[in-house]
Amino acid sequence: MITIGTIRRRHNRLQKTLKNSVPEIVKLFSEILFTEKDFTEQEIFSDFEEVVDEVNRESLDIAVDVLVEFKNDHRESEKYPLIISALGIVEHLERKFDSRSNKEKIDAFQEAFVLDLNKFDSKVLRYAYSKNKVIRKEARNSYLALSSNDPYRFFDEFDRDLSKWDEIELMQYLKLQKERGNLEGLGKWINYSKNDSLVVFLIKMVGYFNQKGIDEILLEKLEDENALVRAEAILTLGELHISETEQDLIDRYYTEPEICQVAIVKTIRKFNSGKSLMFLNEIFKESNNTDTKKIIAEAILNYSYEGKIAFQNLKSTLKGFELTILKHVETPLIKYK
Repeated sequence: MITIGTIRRRHNRLQKTLKNSVPEIVKLFSEILFTEKDFTEQEIFSDFEEVVDEVNRESLDIAVDVLVEFKNDHRESEKYPLIISALGIVEHLERKFDSRSNKEKIDAFQEAFVLDLNKFDSKVLRYAYSKNKVIRKEARNSYLALSSNDPYRFFDEFDRDLSKWDEIELMQYLKLQKERGNLEGLGKWINYSKNDSLVVFLIKMVGYFNQKGIDEILLEKLEDENALVRAEAILTLGELHISETEQDLIDRYYTEPEICQVAIVKTIRKFNSGKSLMFLNEIFKESNNTDTKKIIAEAILNYSYEGKIAFQNLKSTLKGFELTILKHVETPLIKYK
């Protein structure tokens, strides 16, 4: 008769054996991935089986962990699919997607993303409408990363402000689409989304990925009621170097709130056209906000050779706290009293 205690002891022995086998798995996978030696799928399976004793759910979990670690360390190789195929890792992840355990499902979403396995559209889509908020979020984010079939379909279902962590995750998934050559223009979603938080994020991504042909949409967003949207549109004009908007930005400076004014200064600094030095000098003198003054001073100092001269001229006319700001901008590591 097999007792609970017997099963537990067997399980503990198995876990100890697998834990002790990790260095051998790392060594085997490193040889396959990062050397010139050729392996067949059968050889990989046999060598792995010899290390772990039995190819099962537990040993495959460790194999996936090792591959994920390699990927996270940016250890590139064209032979990852060879190991994935030899060990049946796609089928292993499919079983995890079908697990009753939410933790296993979430692990499968994240592991499929890191291993760049875009074979799970139907599985992921099934959970995209789950009643469990965590599962639903992971599924929708994974669909964005892994699907080649309308990956942005859930953008219009974001009904809350994005957290910083949401933004980091979404950016990772968009990067993966970019690497695959599947990153579509984001302008459509900037135009149609009613979620200002998502719109701000997508405008930022337009600048990050240097997407072209979106000038008109950005100009429309300069008239948006939300100052955060206007500010991000202004910054992205700078990122995309749409310098013909420079005078329009100067004209609207005095009617904008501070967040947009700072964005205008940063964008003018990006343009570095040489046309706005007098404007920068004027707004430095007029500003009453210390942080804004510092940003304007940095823009002047970095505004070509003429900016450096203007900075020194400005320094020679000031005293007290304003002079301290300029000195700090010039040599930020030195503390001035």
